[in-house]
Amino acid sequence: MFLTDREGCILALNPMAQQLVGRVRQVLGVSFHDLMGCLLPTGDASSICPVEQVVQTGEVLMLVSHLWKRGNLHYELSSSFWPRLQRGERIGAVIVCRDLTSAIEAQRDVQRVAHLAEDAPNPIVEFEADGSMRYANAAMVDLITQCGALQTGVEAVLPVNLSAILRDCLRTREPAARVEHAVAGRVIAWSFFPLGELEQVRAYGLDITADVALRQAKEAAEESARAKGIFLATMSHELRTPMNGVLGCTQLLQDTSLTESQRQLIQTMERSAQALLGLVNDILDFSKVEAGKLTLETADLDLRSLIEDVVTLVAELAKQKGLLLEVRVAPNVPKELRGDPVRLRQLLFNLVGNAIKFTETGRVEVSVEKQESLADLAGSILLRWSVTDTGIGMTEEQQERLFQAYSQADTSTARRFGGTGLGLMICRQLVELMEGDITVQSRFGQGTTFSYTTVLSLPLERPGRGPAEGGVRRNGVPRILVADDNGINQVVASKFLQKLGYQVEVVQNGREAVEMLACASYDAVLLDCDMPDMDGYEAARVIRQREQDTGTRVPIIALTGHVSQDAIDRCRKAGMDDVMTKPLTLLLLRAMLDRFLEGPTP
Repeated sequence: MFLTDREGCILALNPMAQQLVGRVRQVLGVSFHDLMGCLLPTGDASSICPVEQVVQTGEVLMLVSHLWKRGNLHYELSSSFWPRLQRGERIGAVIVCRDLTSAIEAQRDVQRVAHLAEDAPNPIVEFEADGSMRYANAAMVDLITQCGALQTGVEAVLPVNLSAILRDCLRTREPAARVEHAVAGRVIAWSFFPLGELEQVRAYGLDITADVALRQAKEAAEESARAKGIFLATMSHELRTPMNGVLGCTQLLQDTSLTESQRQLIQTMERSAQALLGLVNDILDFSKVEAGKLTLETADLDLRSLIEDVVTLVAELAKQKGLLLEVRVAPNVPKELRGDPVRLRQLLFNLVGNAIKFTETGRVEVSVEKQESLADLAGSILLRWSVTDTGIGMTEEQQERLFQAYSQADTSTARRFGGTGLGLMICRQLVELMEGDITVQSRFGQGTTFSYTTVLSLPLERPGRGPAEGGVRRNGVPRILVADDNGINQVVASKFLQKLGYQVEVVQNGREAVEMLACASYDAVLLDCDMPDMDGYEAARVIRQREQDTGTRVPIIALTGHVSQDAIDRCRKAGMDDVMTKPLTLLLLRAMLDRFLEGPTP
């Protein structure tokens, strides 16, 4: 409240006015009009000072709202102007100001919130406790209209269990989020929130039709990938099982008395079967690359023996072509390391096999060197492998596309030498998994050198193994139990083992294997994984459970046509010591059994 004289100068002000203006002494004697700057509009588009008007006319005036600035602060005021009388004479004015700033700001906040709800692109609706709708924004009205719910009822756009959702929200005072509801080809996700003590619930809708379509597409793709994985695993097993019989029998036949014509036919059969097996392996590995499931294992390995195994596998082909096959391993390369022996062997076999395939005269050389140690290779070493040939070589253009899928040097290469063009792409993936890189140097008509690096771990120091860990030892010829339901596989495994000097007994399924082990002792068991009545996984679990009471442990080696990591992990989880994938070879079977037994050699 302000009191002014006839000229409008401030004579006094109450404490609230003092608080408003903030400087009492400075405003006394100051014109109210100059302090507040308030003007009263008139009908002729002009304005006058309300204090002056009151003193002149004696009328009470009201200025509903006017802005006043004090420093950096802005106020919105409502002011009433009353004449101040003495003995009927107007001697000044009484001015009552009300600060509307907070109230108007709050009102504007409410209006902003209301506009936010009304202008929101997603539906918003509020419900009373009895389920009746008390408010719906424009987007909700549009949704009701677009879905044709004006005719069928607005509940069509809301979850069918709306009443239960509202009751739970009000009872628990907790929101219910992400209730999906499909209507008219659209999917709306509703979220419900109780409104304090108002016994009301506000619901927010979100159109997630596109998200649901994407999710369904993702689920369909994942299901397709699962089906593809199952198909590949099944095809792997189904292809490898007959391949085991073909390759096993051809290897056994070559050690029998044959005419030269018969021997040539058998060798042709074996080369064809090996080529087919290579195609199967490449396609399965490529599917793993596409799915991002090509992984590595870590196990102890003898590097020189691993290289020798590869050289042995390709030596006959090199001999037939009259090629000199040389191996050079630097003296400082450790004999024992840790890595993935299967993938290391696959890498070297692919590159050496390619070198022999594309070389008609001259030599193929394999070299392994230890690279300088790096600071971040603690407990590991970096090896550089090189495979050099004197073969047909490649142009620079051919080298650029060499590591791509389905790529060979040119189309005539595929016609002349065969192959899928997947092998080098898979090699590159394997090298990258081993934290290395692979390069090629070649000149057309003058040979090729593939070089790659691998990071391998140094061996772990372990205490010496006791006899129980290495399998049962006894005098005489070791006995091997083979469990396989396939007659051809039985013959191949039996002949291979007999050729290696072992005694062999064969059963049809896992249950028979368990029964045989209950009444006789064996030095090792070869268990096929897929058998009727009781498969190899269950048989291994039963055998290991029984051994907890007897205190013995027989080595169990899985025989399987499945090559996926999941299948290998499943074998190990069942208690099997190692896994041999079909088709079997005499060399690999011998190496596997030598790990567990001190068996005879032919």
